[in-house]
Amino acid sequence: MRLSLIAAGIILMSANAYANTNLGQQLSICAAKTDKTARLTCYDTLAANAKPSAHIMATASPVNSIAPEVATVPAAVSVVASPKALSVDDFGLQKKVIEDEVSKIYSEVVSVKKDALGAFIITLNNGQVWKQNSSKYYKIKKGQHIFIETGALNSFLLGSDDRNATTRVKRLK
Repeated sequence: MRLSLIAAGIILMSANAYANTNLGQQLSICAAKTDKTARLTCYDTLAANAKPSAHIMATASPVNSIAPEVATVPAAVSVVASPKALSVDDFGLQKKVIEDEVSKIYSEVVSVKKDALGAFIITLNNGQVWKQNSSKYYKIKKGQHIFIETGALNSFLLGSDDRNATTRVKRLK
């Protein structure tokens, strides 16, 4: 009895692994397309043809309002840039969205505070609040004109045009 359950589990896992490799091949075909509309159409077709897995169907409860076909869309396909243009007010708050419309903002520092570890927390004149992520010393004062630009791996760098140094920051508000 125990051995037959183990064998059935291995068969089910191998079938799921085969389905995942097939999906990976289809995703790589879609990713290779250079035309944006053709690539999006390819991803939409993949999402429409996705079948809900047995695990998703078994764990779906009547309380859960997410449809099974939405829940089975792979994470690589579900990340789509929003059609609205990103504004300066949303800069730094968007997660998993390509921020190619705004890559650098300029603002004036309204207030500077320090946290318990010595990292500064600044408030800009547009209402945004940023906190220093790096531990290196960076001098900043009230009224200073600064910029915040996008860095590698969805990070942000704070600096000013009058000096050649930047520090990593994270947006709080």
